[in-house]
Amino acid sequence: MANEAWSAFERLAAAEIAESRAPGVIMGINKDGQSYYRTTFGYRDAEHKLDMTADTVLGVASVSKSLTSIAILQLQEAGKLSVDDPVLAYLPELRTPDQKKTEQMKIHHLLTHSAGLPPLPIDFLAVKHQSPHDLTSADHPIHRFLKKEDQKPILTHEELLDTLARMNYELLGSPGQYFSYSNDSYSLLGVIIARVSGKPYDVYIREHILTPANMLSSSFFPAELKHFPDVATIYDFREGSGEPEIFPDPHREDGPAVLANGFMNSTLRDMLNYAEIFRTGGVVGKERILSAESVRLMTEPHIRCDYNKFYGYGLMIQPDYFGAKLIEHGGSMKGVSAHLAILPERGITAVALANLKGTPLQRLTHSALNVAEERELEASSVVYRDYPIEAERLKEYVGRYLSGEGADFSAVVENGSLSIQDNTSPPAAKLTFNLQPVGEDSFLTKWRGREFSICFTRDEGTVKNLVFGLRQIPKING
Repeated sequence: MANEAWSAFERLAAAEIAESRAPGVIMGINKDGQSYYRTTFGYRDAEHKLDMTADTVLGVASVSKSLTSIAILQLQEAGKLSVDDPVLAYLPELRTPDQKKTEQMKIHHLLTHSAGLPPLPIDFLAVKHQSPHDLTSADHPIHRFLKKEDQKPILTHEELLDTLARMNYELLGSPGQYFSYSNDSYSLLGVIIARVSGKPYDVYIREHILTPANMLSSSFFPAELKHFPDVATIYDFREGSGEPEIFPDPHREDGPAVLANGFMNSTLRDMLNYAEIFRTGGVVGKERILSAESVRLMTEPHIRCDYNKFYGYGLMIQPDYFGAKLIEHGGSMKGVSAHLAILPERGITAVALANLKGTPLQRLTHSALNVAEERELEASSVVYRDYPIEAERLKEYVGRYLSGEGADFSAVVENGSLSIQDNTSPPAAKLTFNLQPVGEDSFLTKWRGREFSICFTRDEGTVKNLVFGLRQIPKING
């Protein structure tokens, strides 16, 4: 039966991966620190038919945020800072449009994406070799936040802070009031780590996490990848005459000033070593990376971030995942999809990596966990409930929502139902998400067979933001 269940999983995974068009995927599950399941689909280099292996170097994108959190807690253990310290104690030049709220920001708020920063276009200036963005286009989101003469490349921490100070935006609210996934918050944590430790961010991470955890094939800079013999080709999309074309892209995203928000490259073997930190309470092999108390702090559900999920420090927490705590995080950027999952109570760690953005690795990892724990292949731990809303009330959500990261959505009501339209998708194939109410200001939608939640936040009773992809996206009109 076990073999039949894994065969069914592999058929499901092959179909999902084919639909996503990912050239290659690798997945591994360990139990109690030992290899339990390994599988690959496709290739690390599709043109030359080179297979994925446990030592193939791929990006892990935002899974890197947990390393940033570990570094902060290591510095706390060393007595060099506290997560309850004001951010301004370490970044005195930090300026936002509301300096009173800035004075209230703590390191804890940066770690939990609750400092009040909305999605901002910092990475458009800080990250080299992104998927194409025409900054000269009049409708590019960066022009709503920063004057043209101020749009200069961000290569240093000082330039990062200076650009953030010159941006025109509103904070979402007081620190701790709202969760909104913020790459910039983690970039600021990287500045704090460098200043407090006296070492460049990547050097600190290598010396205090990667080397003791035996993650010897992990690195932050594309230029360093030439030293590794087994490196995946990354792939990106470009517009064609019909469906977007997937092509091998030699230019990896590179963000020297914002490394802390998600730029590590690693391997399946290294990442399964890394996952041991959270399974064991801080130990990899014979090396203690973090105290058990610091691991507890990282994996505590500090703030709700989704319908049934919370955010810890650099990790998402589902307190009741079929009766156990699930710790996980995903990542996505050009040429990268990644997912890390740990069930500490059951001794299970899982990692999945792909060389194309948008590969549904979380869905595949959860399906694999179902097989490993002898559940139905597509069993879900989330139960959504119906929540009837009068058609007239749906009009409160209608409007356009724009973010500094480029999101552009419209909420519309048609035939008594609410939907979200993605205005960035091609007119001939505009993405529309039909919404089913499942709670106060909370909705369920489906895309590519996957269920996920969308919600709205209010200010004094008036709908203020759309929460999509864990980001608070401001409403700009009624």
